[in-house]
Amino acid sequence: MFTGRLHPYQVEGVERIIAERTLLVAYSMGTGKTVLTIAALEHLFGEGEIRRAMILVPASLKWQWAQALASFTDMPTRTVRIKTSELVVPVEEVCTVINGTPGRRAAQWELSQKADVVIASYGAVLHDWDHVRATPADILVLDEATAIKNFAAQTTKRIKRLMPGTRVALTGTPVENGPPEVFSIMEWVNPDVLGRWDLFDKSFINRNTFGAVKGYKNLDLLHRRLSTSMIRKSRLDPDVAKYLPAVSEATHPVRLDRTTRDIYAAIMSDLQEALDELAEQGESLDIAAYYAGQKDSVGFAAQGRVMARLMAGRLLLDHPQLLMDSAVAFHEDGPEGSAYAAEFAASRIDLPDHHHSPKLEALDHLVDTILGEGAKCIVFTEYRRMLPYLAQKLGLRADLAEFHGQLSSDEKAAAVARFKTDPECRILLATNAGGYGLDLPQAQYVVNYDLPYSNGVLAQRSTRHVRASSTFDRVHVLNLVVEDTLEERVLATLKLRQKLADAVVDGRGSASLDVDLPSISEVITSTF
Repeated sequence: MFTGRLHPYQVEGVERIIAERTLLVAYSMGTGKTVLTIAALEHLFGEGEIRRAMILVPASLKWQWAQALASFTDMPTRTVRIKTSELVVPVEEVCTVINGTPGRRAAQWELSQKADVVIASYGAVLHDWDHVRATPADILVLDEATAIKNFAAQTTKRIKRLMPGTRVALTGTPVENGPPEVFSIMEWVNPDVLGRWDLFDKSFINRNTFGAVKGYKNLDLLHRRLSTSMIRKSRLDPDVAKYLPAVSEATHPVRLDRTTRDIYAAIMSDLQEALDELAEQGESLDIAAYYAGQKDSVGFAAQGRVMARLMAGRLLLDHPQLLMDSAVAFHEDGPEGSAYAAEFAASRIDLPDHHHSPKLEALDHLVDTILGEGAKCIVFTEYRRMLPYLAQKLGLRADLAEFHGQLSSDEKAAAVARFKTDPECRILLATNAGGYGLDLPQAQYVVNYDLPYSNGVLAQRSTRHVRASSTFDRVHVLNLVVEDTLEERVLATLKLRQKLADAVVDGRGSASLDVDLPSISEVITSTF
């Protein structure tokens, strides 16, 4: 039985899940997708319409979901100790959390055959596939459903083989970078809504003669079609906003010192040469395709050289020592090493002794002000290797916890619990692994030390503290951006992608949108 209380705007989501059975719940972050889904599950259980539910989540959210089930239902509970924290969750016989070593997971999968609810990570679809498909479930819930936004991913392909009668996808960012992502999600939720891919591509995507995306069209029609199997509530909607803190977002400019700017200019010169080489081969830079491994031509190698120089520039702006770390890792055959970084570092006598980071100094001053207000803050970075430098600097200000992808599920849960409950732990340092799904209403500030390429990732990061359970009237998001660098173009790209998401998901803005940002070459030319 559901024992929680729903806000009026959440009730509509519960009713549509119960009535429609295949639904994309696109409530924006912090509006209570978890609790309304639990309410719907408990209704379906109570009516005898389902016997078992499987919930697939990012690994870091397994225990958070179990805690929510214990908090909002009358399931019998137990207390589990995770590192130094104690969590109240349902008993395993009722709600089985798949977690731990392969041997432990095998035993848990066997136990789950009698449980009402099974909670597993998306990794289970890869590592425990035989158990997943052998575990019958009447309803499958995908939390942070952008996990299936990439058609080609093995996780996506396998999940699309799991098609129980009731399917619910939860994500506040169904369009992170482009319409193909929501097409992939809806192909699982309800494939009839958006139809065949080839017709979808012709209807909503403008391409040039080489097949590259020029822009998007008929976005109003796409929104209407999507809405037939999607329920959307934004934190900006009047019926939602009154339950959430107001959000102030600001860009905090950082100015480079002369030495760092000279080094950055040298990298940009190398980048321009690589871009020229790419252009000579008739290729264009496609960051998304590069990371997805979707191109295998000769131009792909040239694009790789461009990406190596882009990465080197970003590392330098975060902290010059990151560039040196990448060079050292290359010589040690480390997976995070870069041949270009190693070559560049060897050519610069000023780099090895240059440990000063203008951006880190700017962050330190910001955090000092935040802590002076008595607030807690979350600091996000793209790079796990940046965390020790952040910890070394900010650890002098206050106790802190770290959250990143190389931690186990238990270690992640312990870090979050410490930040939430320990008044002395004032700072949480996180990579993008902490950007999805975490409830952190104890924070009043989020600081994006650097910006991701994905608008969805940025939106997820920047709303970890925008929660209905927040006690603050206003929370803050601060983006650190180095002036007169490519970081300004990244920010402009993110704003363009947000306009696209607004049009598709919320039905706001223009029915068409062109990708008309200045090229990287134009930005390099204008700043040096």
